[in-house]
Amino acid sequence: MSIRKKIQHLRRYRQIVRVFMKHGLGYFIHRAGLEKAIPLPALYSMQVCEREPDYCLADKLRHALMELGPTFVKLGQMLSTRPDLLPPAYIEELEHLQDKVQPFPYEQVIEQLVKEIGHPDDLFAEFNPIPLAAASIGQVHMAKLKTGEQVIVKIQRPDIEAQVENDLEILLSLANLIERRVPEAKQIGLAAIIEDYSKLLRKELDYDRESKNTERVRHHFAEDERVIIPKVFWEYTTPRVLTEEFVEGIKFSNINEIETRGWDSKKISALATEAFLTQIMIHGFFHADPHPGNMLVIDEDHISFIDFGEVGSLTGKRLEKLGVLFFCIGKRDLDGALAVLQDMAIVPESIVIDDFQEDLADLIDRVYSGNVGKINMQQIRKDVLELTFRYQLKMPSYMTALMKALITVEGVGKKLDPTFNFAEVAKPLTQQMVKEKLKPDNLFKMARRSYYSDLRPLLSFPKNFNNLIKTTSEGRLTMSIQLGFNPEAKNKLTQLVNRLSASLVIAGGLVGSALILRSDVHPLIHYGYTIIGVVGFSISVLGLFALLSFSRSK
Repeated sequence: MSIRKKIQHLRRYRQIVRVFMKHGLGYFIHRAGLEKAIPLPALYSMQVCEREPDYCLADKLRHALMELGPTFVKLGQMLSTRPDLLPPAYIEELEHLQDKVQPFPYEQVIEQLVKEIGHPDDLFAEFNPIPLAAASIGQVHMAKLKTGEQVIVKIQRPDIEAQVENDLEILLSLANLIERRVPEAKQIGLAAIIEDYSKLLRKELDYDRESKNTERVRHHFAEDERVIIPKVFWEYTTPRVLTEEFVEGIKFSNINEIETRGWDSKKISALATEAFLTQIMIHGFFHADPHPGNMLVIDEDHISFIDFGEVGSLTGKRLEKLGVLFFCIGKRDLDGALAVLQDMAIVPESIVIDDFQEDLADLIDRVYSGNVGKINMQQIRKDVLELTFRYQLKMPSYMTALMKALITVEGVGKKLDPTFNFAEVAKPLTQQMVKEKLKPDNLFKMARRSYYSDLRPLLSFPKNFNNLIKTTSEGRLTMSIQLGFNPEAKNKLTQLVNRLSASLVIAGGLVGSALILRSDVHPLIHYGYTIIGVVGFSISVLGLFALLSFSRSK
C-alpha cells in the first residue's frame, strides 16, 4: 500500500472514530481496539456504554452510519437482512437507514455525461439541470429525447467508485482487526461478511446491471397491461449512466391525492399486492425494495414499479422448498416443517431440536390464533427474528429480503385499505402457482433437476464402493482426522505454549548467565564477577518471578 493511500486510510479511520464517539458508541471503539486512532481529548471523554439498552445503542449506530456516508449506510442496510448476526432491535433500526445527501453541481453532471454518452445538448431535445431526486450513489434528471420520448437520466456521482473502494478497504482491515480482538467476530466470519458485502455494493454501482434487471421484469409483465415497467434506452445507458422511460404517476404514499382523484383504493391495494406476489411466486424474480417511492399509481387500473437496483431471485428449487414449508406450516405439520428447514440448511445441527420445535409450535399457534386470513406480517417477522437470533439460525439473505419486501407491500396495502386482507390476495396466486408447477414442461424440469441433484450421484455409488473395497484390501486406505477447538480451548493452549516457551528461554538465560558469571569476560565488577553475567542472571530471575506471578493470577 502506498504512503498516500495509508494517509487517506488514517484520516478516514479518525473520522469513523470521531463519528462513533459523537454518537456515544465508545464501547464499539473499545472492543475494536481503535483507541490509538482517537485524538487525546476525545479519549478522555470516551464512555463505554456496554449496559445501554439495545434499542438505544441501535438508534445511535443508525445515526452514526448515516453520517459516515453511502458505504456505511449500505452496510447497515445489508446487516438488517442478517437476523442471525444482530438482535431484533438492531435489525428494526437499521431498516430505517436512508440516504441524506445534497445533489452535486450541474457542471459535474455535464462532465459525467460527456465522459459516458456525450454532451446533453447533442443528445437530448431538453435536459432539466435541476435534479428530480438525489441519492448517495447518483441523482436523477428529467430529459426529452430528440425523438420525443420523456425520459429520466440517472447519473452516478463523480469519484463515488474511488470513495467506495477506499471505504471497503478500510472496512475489511477493521474486520480483520476486530476478528483478532473479539473471538465472536472470528467465529461468525466478519471479514468474509465484509467481502461478500463488497461484492454486492460493487454490483449496485453498475447501472448496466440495474438496466438488465429492469428489462427482465418488463419482459415478465409484457402480457399484463395493468403493470407498467419503464423501457430502458440502451444507446444512452452505460455502467455509470442509466436512461429509461419516464413513468408519470402518483406515489403510493400520497393517499390524499389518490382519494382526491376518486380512485378505488381497495382495487389499487389488491392490484399492487397481486403484482408483487406474482413476481415472487410465478416469476421467481422480485423487487427487493418496494417502498412507496418505488411504486407508482397511474390510475386505479394501472400501477408501475421503478428502480430495480435491489432485486431478489428465487430459483425453482427454492420456490419448491418454500412452497412445501408454507404448506407444512399451514397444516401445522411441525415434523415436516422442521425437515424442510434442515434441508434448507437454516437449522444448525448444534441446537436442541426439542426446544426449537416447541418454540416453532408456539410461533405457528400465534399466527393462527387470530381471525383466519387477517395475518399480521409485521408481528410474524418480529417473532421470526427473535427465533432466528435465539437459535442462531442460518437465515438465507433471499429469505430476509423476501420477508422485508412482503411486510413493505402489506404496509402499503393497509395504508390504502385498512380492511386489506393479505391472505385473500395470496390464495388465488398460490393456486395458480400449483397449476403452473403441474404443467408438463415444469414437471419435466423438476424431474431433470431431481435427476442431476439426487439420482445421478447414486449411479456412481457401486463404482465408488468397489474402489473403496479395492483400496482397503491393498492396504492403501488413508484416513484424515481434523481436530477442532473452541475459542476458549485455543486460548488455553496458546497460553500453555507461551508459558512453556518463556520457561525455556528463562532457563537458558539462568544457565548461560551462571556459566559466564565467573568467567574472564570484561568488564568485571566486585569479587571478579563479569557484568554481562550479572545483568543476564538478574533479568532471568526477574523473568522467572514475572512468569510465576502470571501463572498464579491465572
